[in-house]
Amino acid sequence: MTERTAIEICNQAREYLLSFDCINEKILDKHLNAWREYKPPQSVSGLLYEMLRSISNRQEMPNTIGDIENLRSYLEDFVPMQIVGKYDNNWERIFKRIQKNYKPPGRMAIDNPKSYWVIFCKSIISAAHFFSQFTSVEEFNNSVSPFVQNEYIRVALPLLLAEEVFGLGFVLACDFLKENGYPQFVKPDVHIKAISYGIGISKSKSSYDVFKDVIRFSKQINEVPYYTDKLFWLVGSGNFYLDGIQITTKRKDFIDKINHDFGDKL
Repeated sequence: MTERTAIEICNQAREYLLSFDCINEKILDKHLNAWREYKPPQSVSGLLYEMLRSISNRQEMPNTIGDIENLRSYLEDFVPMQIVGKYDNNWERIFKRIQKNYKPPGRMAIDNPKSYWVIFCKSIISAAHFFSQFTSVEEFNNSVSPFVQNEYIRVALPLLLAEEVFGLGFVLACDFLKENGYPQFVKPDVHIKAISYGIGISKSKSSYDVFKDVIRFSKQINEVPYYTDKLFWLVGSGNFYLDGIQITTKRKDFIDKINHDFGDKL
């Protein structure tokens, strides 16, 4: 795919979204460039908080866990060293403390290893141990910087985080990075993978390959990967969450149109 074709595809994606009466350039660009307005976490406890938000944002887990802000008093204000000092590696103690004092939206079953609450409590311990090795956000940023600057090893960072933190996984690790000050990352979710594979940006459906291919595509259109990620995600989801607008998009129709219009150029 040439640079010109890549740019034309992005223009068509924009035109598709702007074809809905309730979407205008201002609304669209607000979402595509939201990363410019984000304020990354200013403390290690903020980093832990945001990672736990990403972890709890999988499948139906939000409906079971609820707003993790409600757990602050049980999780030592999300200060990693304090969580480690209080609970060490004992996720059951966290589970029982929350169960005793908090009424969550979903059922808590400590004997079910597939329970979202069991998974989440194990993730709390694991993430707290990971972030306890950093004394400041600057120290964490310094460890991340080599991966951010080098696109060829960038994929290694979410892979590393996925191994270090229980329950995170590659895709949610990408989400954590993308939404917390690192627009050089993409989250290869169901929409990004379907569109990337469907229009020939990637020849694979694997999260690993789509991650790398979308970064390469973003370089062609001279935009940060966040921009490409959000553009295709909006085409797939229709969720303009910053303005509380939900439109009914048809991902397959968009893919079919791109293939029809560009054919051999893809």
